[in-house]
Amino acid sequence: MEVLLGVGVAAGLGFSDFIGGTAGRRTGPLRAITGIQFIGAATVGIYVLVASQPLGSVRVTVLAAIGGAALSAGAVCMYTGLSWGRMSVMAPVTAAAVAVFTFAVGLVRGERPSQLALAGVGLAIVAVILISRPAPAAHVSSAPAGATRRIGLGAELALSTAAGASFATFQTTIGEIGGEAGVAPLLVVRAVGGTLSLLILLVLWRRAGAPRLRMPRRATVVPVFVAGLLLLVAHALLIEALSLGLLSIVGPITSLSPAFTVIPARIFLHEHISRTQVLGMVLATGGLVLVALG
Repeated sequence: MEVLLGVGVAAGLGFSDFIGGTAGRRTGPLRAITGIQFIGAATVGIYVLVASQPLGSVRVTVLAAIGGAALSAGAVCMYTGLSWGRMSVMAPVTAAAVAVFTFAVGLVRGERPSQLALAGVGLAIVAVILISRPAPAAHVSSAPAGATRRIGLGAELALSTAAGASFATFQTTIGEIGGEAGVAPLLVVRAVGGTLSLLILLVLWRRAGAPRLRMPRRATVVPVFVAGLLLLVAHALLIEALSLGLLSIVGPITSLSPAFTVIPARIFLHEHISRTQVLGMVLATGGLVLVALG
């Protein structure tokens, strides 16, 4: 079951990254992140009130706050790269970093998956690395309006690695919280993450001379709203997956999210997908099968 949940997490993260990244090209990455975080907080808040679900102990709240800070840092790095760089580089390299970090942390914590599951995880990590190697001709031939700023490969790799480490930290804290607390900790995660993103946004706004604020357009609001809901669903599934399975297994599976970012980037933004990336997607499928059998 945790394998299917992990794939669901990967799909939610991948599609959310694509939709949020395109929105960030129109409105700026920090604005997109802040909107996504607060949409998630509002949605979870409504659910917690309706279901009368407690937030949990002080330990759960502290872990959720740490996870929220890590998630916010990762989101800033990720969406900056998605908005100003190539999705076909940022998403896969970030996922590769998450896969390696979560797998290593799980083993350090004493997790011992079966040999078949280990083989599947190894294959999945190789798959993510292959997907993260776009062809030299990879480029964005068609980009949304406002996508004029670009960063180089070095910056893309630095941002994606930092994002991967931050997201791995978030997954580790969620695993420590466990599934008994339900989705209520996500309210703290979103509130902390949204507040940090908003503070950074305000600092940058003040440094820019406090220009007049403009209301966001509908073409930007809708994608941010959808991305926020997808990310929330993905994290709710992540809580359940980590409560059923091992971090060293679930983490690498969720890292297959690039497939769900690269494919729509190819369809809608005409980003190039190399044969190596296609091979990586095939190996990813094989890795999932081995993990499921293990």
